[in-house]
Amino acid sequence: MTQVEVLIAVLAVAAVGVAAFFVGVRRGRTAERAELNRQIHDTVLQALEAMAMRTPSDTVDAPAKLAEFRNLARAQAIALRRGFEEFPARGRLTEDLAAVATDLARDGLRAQLVMAEIDDQLPEARRKAVRDATREALRNTLKHAQATQATVRMEERDGGIVVTTRDHGVGFDMTEQPRGFGINESIVARLTQVGGYADIVSKPGGGTRVTLWVPR
Repeated sequence: MTQVEVLIAVLAVAAVGVAAFFVGVRRGRTAERAELNRQIHDTVLQALEAMAMRTPSDTVDAPAKLAEFRNLARAQAIALRRGFEEFPARGRLTEDLAAVATDLARDGLRAQLVMAEIDDQLPEARRKAVRDATREALRNTLKHAQATQATVRMEERDGGIVVTTRDHGVGFDMTEQPRGFGINESIVARLTQVGGYADIVSKPGGGTRVTLWVPR
């Protein structure tokens, strides 16, 4: 077993341990357990899936691959620690979306931000829901759309704030491909829980558009 494979195995065990611990602590609290599942899916699970993907550099550049995995592990450790310590949340949605775009840029996705001049102050729960659902939509672009660019647009609509992510990747057939956990829970359910909604539109060859709306 190579160093890279050992590191993946260790991280997988650690992820399972973290999930089991939190589920045990949260057992019986359905809403919080659902949010925990989303967080695990959006952070640790996404990182493990990225590590498990084979690339041409696996055999020809093992030291670089190991360094990449260490960086991913470090990023996930920071995210988990942030959850433990419950850092004070930022006050503006614009700042949160800019931070998401910066994070995804490190992974290879360039997200162009188009922000209308509006009052983007939201209750914390709604702001976090939009932020995290936007991150999941952009990660889906990076993983599935075969695209390296996307647009994130924020504006006012129908008495609330709407954030739209758009890519021009390969898209998918919504009538044939069932929606997975990432869309159902990390996007749709997350918005529904705070009184908003999410709308996903995609077609083969036509890219994907994800629209998130929350009331003020």
